[in-house]
Amino acid sequence: MKFVVKLFALVVCVGLFNSCENEDDYVPPYNEVSSLVYWSSPASTSQETEKTIGVGNYIAFKDLSRGVVTHEWKIQEGSHFMNGGFTEADSLRYTNFIKPNAGLSTSERLAYVLFTEAGVKEVTLSNTFKDSVTDAFKEGSLWKVNKVFTITVAD
Repeated sequence: MKFVVKLFALVVCVGLFNSCENEDDYVPPYNEVSSLVYWSSPASTSQETEKTIGVGNYIAFKDLSRGVVTHEWKIQEGSHFMNGGFTEADSLRYTNFIKPNAGLSTSERLAYVLFTEAGVKEVTLSNTFKDSVTDAFKEGSLWKVNKVFTITVAD
């Protein structure tokens, strides 16, 4: 009987030592995943690409993509990139927040775009990835996505 108790104690000890082994062998591929994700304000859905606003108003665009190699927002004439730090109380002075000499493209992830002319305007998000993502096409050794946001700016 003592032999059975000792054998049982030995099996329990071996079981405890083996169960305390570090099981975090899996390393998630967070830096190896490529995905196209974007957001714009005001949004009823996160993937909305057509909007209507009034002249003198802005829309915030944010690229939340993962695995991006290059990234660029492009706007058209009559649209301007803005500095952050404004509030709704500044709505009559949004032009004070226009970035001087910003041009028509930026590589910032968050872009505030002020629309100062009526008409149909386009804002384009151009990203390249090392892996294929939704709506991507192969360009050289990279995958490229051009996501176009159509903004109707009303008087």
